[in-house]
Amino acid sequence: MPKTLRRLFLALSLALSAAAFAAGSEVVIPVPSGAEIHSARYAAQGQTLAVFLTGEFGWSEYEYQAGAYLAGQGIETWVADVMGAYFLPQGMSQVRKLPDADLIAWLERVQKLSGKREIVLIATAHMAQPALRLARLWQAQYAKRATLRGAVLLFPLLYEEVEPGQEPVYDPVVRQARLDIAYLQPQSSAGYWWRERLKAALESSGSRVRLTVLPGLRDGYYRRGDATPEELAEGGKLGELLHGQIEALRKGRQ
Repeated sequence: MPKTLRRLFLALSLALSAAAFAAGSEVVIPVPSGAEIHSARYAAQGQTLAVFLTGEFGWSEYEYQAGAYLAGQGIETWVADVMGAYFLPQGMSQVRKLPDADLIAWLERVQKLSGKREIVLIATAHMAQPALRLARLWQAQYAKRATLRGAVLLFPLLYEEVEPGQEPVYDPVVRQARLDIAYLQPQSSAGYWWRERLKAALESSGSRVRLTVLPGLRDGYYRRGDATPEELAEGGKLGELLHGQIEALRKGRQ
């Protein structure tokens, strides 16, 4: 896709979410592949930087509202439309196409703009895969530059599509990344029945994993087309949910 058309598309997408950006500022960061990753930055004065990898399913007002909420709690938050920079559809095979060089260069720039703070990655669904990959890359290359405190994974999808009667085969990064993880699993989803299996797979590399079950919710609950009033209400509390998990990671509670 021509670069001019790409910029026009992204500008239109961001214009549609202008209300959600009200408390934040747009930051565009070029990456080595030539793509440009757009983020909403919610500045704060605290010592923690939350980096929310979103964009697999398009714009969600609840994620940007969460960014504003976290900033109000003293946590600088960047909500990044990573997939939108590459125009990739959803799915594990697609998030694997995100270039490592782009991911690490982008986070390095975010960290530089935000100051030396401890970093917490946040990701939903298939974006948990690049989040774990990014954590591994960061620890290998930039461990001395800032502390990677951990990651919050909300309804993570770390496997390909599963056929009926089969168990999931996890992406290799699940057993490669080593960090503190807050794993949030909605109860009314297929992943609930495999929660302990995923937890064990994450822990096999030395990660410390804190599993929290979210009663009465489904995967993607706040962005589903058929979301119930209860699920939307919980979406409105996303910032509070993430804040609690980030604080637990910061204090080393597992």
